[in-house]
Amino acid sequence: MLMKIKAPSKSIRLGVRQKVLLVMLSVLLTALGISGWLALKQERSDTLKEIDQRGTDISRFVAKSLAYSVVGYDYHTVQLLLDEITLADDIGYAKVINLKGNVMGESDSFEDISDSTMVMFVQDIFLEDEVVGKLTLGLDTRNTLNKLESQKFALVRREALIIILIAFGEFLALSYIIIRPVSLMSKSLDSTIDDDGKIIGAIPVLSKDEFGQLATQFNELGTQLNDANARLQSKIDIADEELVKNNRMLLRQSEELKRISDEFKKLAITDSLTMLFNRRRFKELMETEVEMSIRHGDTNSLLIIDIDYFKKVNDNYGHPVGDRVLKGVANLLKTHLRKTDILCRIGGEEFAALCKRANKSAALAIGEKLRSAVQGCITRFGDENIKVTISVGVATIDSQSVGINSDDLYRQADMAVYCSKDSGRNRVTHFDDIDPPKNNHAK
Repeated sequence: MLMKIKAPSKSIRLGVRQKVLLVMLSVLLTALGISGWLALKQERSDTLKEIDQRGTDISRFVAKSLAYSVVGYDYHTVQLLLDEITLADDIGYAKVINLKGNVMGESDSFEDISDSTMVMFVQDIFLEDEVVGKLTLGLDTRNTLNKLESQKFALVRREALIIILIAFGEFLALSYIIIRPVSLMSKSLDSTIDDDGKIIGAIPVLSKDEFGQLATQFNELGTQLNDANARLQSKIDIADEELVKNNRMLLRQSEELKRISDEFKKLAITDSLTMLFNRRRFKELMETEVEMSIRHGDTNSLLIIDIDYFKKVNDNYGHPVGDRVLKGVANLLKTHLRKTDILCRIGGEEFAALCKRANKSAALAIGEKLRSAVQGCITRFGDENIKVTISVGVATIDSQSVGINSDDLYRQADMAVYCSKDSGRNRVTHFDDIDPPKNNHAK
């Protein structure tokens, strides 16, 4: 089988020339843009420093001129001087306050003195090294900012022209030196490969440079590839047949391994006698459900169910009959639980039921329902009727249960089971209703 070389797509796409042009424009635009931005930033910084220095100097000079008028409470002279100052193009606001906080004069040439183009300067007015008042002066920066804006647009136009000239020159050079021979070689390749992927033509050698050497080497390589493809064709056909056969065998083995793996997973978490979840799976479910209950504030309950005097059943009738009783009780419990409840066998004659979203009263009702169902059930053994009862312990976790984990919930339900047995068996007890547990209990 000859390897087929896919022909170039006929859909519209960017060629080498367009890509080179885009790359050059992007690089030049980025470089010149950063350079211009840094230059403008430096110019703006220098201008703002100059404005700050000039405003400070003017404020200091005006403050000195006003000192005697402020001390003499000459409101008229202060106002005249402030009006004269604000006639200047770059001073838009002036205000004088004496030590008592009285405004002695205020003048502005703007309707809105909070204009963002105005820089405010505050200068204390001194007379013989003693502060006699305060001068507020607003310096208008619109002319300066307009000048900066004009410089920015001039810089953008200049950079755009430079980018176009550089890109055009590089584009012409790259087109003639690199892109032209590559394009000719690419067109030649389109017509030198047949439908089976065999090279049937040669690339024209246009020059003696690297492109010419590349064309010569490609023509020699094409001849070698055609010979190699011919020798490999028969081996590939044989290998294809063997590969298909092996793939089918591997697929069957994979399916069988998956089936066995699923069976092992099921056995690892299932009780072989009752086909309920075993103690290992019960612990995993407990940890998950308690964590979710605490996180979301749900109310869940745990029921521990123990068959009363089960050892007597095994002693009197044998373990096969005991197993029948266990299976019967398990089926009965599963039938009378809700669909959302999870039933597990966690010991010889001990079961556990995780009841989701069941508060104390609901859990007690479920436990009583199970107790009543088991009490009324009979297992036949020959001419004898075997009846058993169960003791149930209940514990509940809700949004008010702080610092409770799965082990704590299990211990609470287990203590409730012991209380049911100590109280005569065949009953349901909630942990919240029992006295502090005793140290020793017997099932």
